[in-house]
Amino acid sequence: MRKFRITVEGTAYEVTVEELDAPAGASAVAAPRPPAAMPAAPTPAAPAAVSAPAPQNAPAAPAGPGDVVSPLAGTVQKVEVAVGAAVTEGQPLVTLEAMKMLTSVPAPRPGTVTEIRVQPGTAVQEGQVLVVLG
Repeated sequence: MRKFRITVEGTAYEVTVEELDAPAGASAVAAPRPPAAMPAAPTPAAPAAVSAPAPQNAPAAPAGPGDVVSPLAGTVQKVEVAVGAAVTEGQPLVTLEAMKMLTSVPAPRPGTVTEIRVQPGTAVQEGQVLVVLG
């Protein structure tokens, strides 16, 4: 058994791991101990010298009345419309991929596409504006 400390999102955990492929002649393993389930005291993070820039794919502002937003975080696979196109309610506008599943984002109402804010390959967050309908 070997003991390790791992840190997940700033919280340190101590874990005990059994080596299954231990080399021959390795020392005998002591009586099994229960794994450490309680998190160790969090280690304070050093203050950053420079603040990190905002993610490029984060929405810039709350969605407006004509904005069609992403229902989930994922990657844009296909933009199904062009600026100036008239769309009907339910018509697919953008196809997203998340966890190897494709999700079609439909038009919530009829209208005309006035702006497309993403392109194939763009990583998007839930709530990010994809298309603007006029």
